[in-house]
Amino acid sequence: MGWDPWEPYQYEIAGGQVFGLDVDLVTAVARNAECDIAFRKGSWRELLQQLEAGEIHLLAGATRTAEREAFARFTQPYRDEEFLLFVHADRVDELAGNDLAELMAEGLRLGVIEDYLYGEPVSGYQDDSAHAEQFVYSALAETNIGRLIEGEVEGIIEDKYVGAAIIRHKDLTEVIATHPLRFSSNAVSFMVSRASVDEATFERLDDSVGELLDSGAIEKVLAQYGNP
Repeated sequence: MGWDPWEPYQYEIAGGQVFGLDVDLVTAVARNAECDIAFRKGSWRELLQQLEAGEIHLLAGATRTAEREAFARFTQPYRDEEFLLFVHADRVDELAGNDLAELMAEGLRLGVIEDYLYGEPVSGYQDDSAHAEQFVYSALAETNIGRLIEGEVEGIIEDKYVGAAIIRHKDLTEVIATHPLRFSSNAVSFMVSRASVDEATFERLDDSVGELLDSGAIEKVLAQYGNP
């Protein structure tokens, strides 16, 4: 499996061992399908090229598109990607009853990541000249967390597991809270190379995903990572 660093989904510790939510899930799926699993690190763009060429066998957390289906097969979805609104704990009760339209009308400043696609309605506000300046962009989720703590923004939009991992590691559970708003829920799958994985092996992997979903094994792994 190719992987790119994105804690808590995929990350590396001293010594080169790879850990993470998707690592745990793909390991369970492979074991259940009677396949061995090894990991190769790279950027997402590099890994897509390697998958198309058959140099690696699969990627995790992939969204099915017509373009990708030309060189890859997709297992049934095994988890959802979802973005949450994180706010300062002191203001969560004040803000909890407001939807995004109300928050934007009040001038709320939101920290977001450069080039992330948050879907509607967030992207509509990002493209609206009346609200575009309310979005503060950065390259890292940790930067947005710092801006929220310092009051430079009043909320941040982040992947639910990434946000939960940062809050847990930095011991910020009393400082940052989740707002009830949810954004851009999207099902993701394991993407398997057509060039290097035969159809029978793919079907074993796909069946394995289904079996682990039905048994509740995948949900147990998600729960270990907070499943906000």
